[in-house]
Parts: sequence; structure tokens; C-alpha cells
Amino acid sequence: MSFLLTCPNCGPRDVHEFRYGGQILSTGTIAGSNLPGPQRERWYHRFGCRHWLVAERDVRTNEVLSTGRLDGELP
Repeated sequence: MSFLLTCPNCGPRDVHEFRYGGQILSTGTIAGSNLPGPQRERWYHRFGCRHWLVAERDVRTNEVLSTGRLDGELP
């Protein structure tokens, strides 16, 4: 299923321009939980500005609720 991610630098783009970088887990969350509903994720804009961003996405519907810059380095 295709959906749009809004890159803070490049604007709305098809998800195929990005590489998924994994779920951002909160402190105290069981590793690998991936429960249905909204989750925070890392995405890399590989065919655009080549920056990481964070997106909040409902994994049941692929609705993107918000996107923004990912500050700091990734592990």
C-alpha cells in the first residue's frame, strides 16, 4: 500500500522515496511490540534530501498523523 510522507525539507512525497528506519520505542515499552495503532517511526529520505525524519503513523490504516525532523544521530 502506498502513502505520502511529508518531508520537512522537500514536502509531500511518495513513501517509495524513503527507507524505513524502524519504530521509535518509548522508555518502558517492550522491544518489538509493534502493536496496532499509531506509532512513531524513523524514515530516511533516500531519493530526496537524504535526511532522517520522524513520522507518527497509524499502522492499521497507514494514515500519517504527523512528520518532523529527527534531531540527533541514529544508533
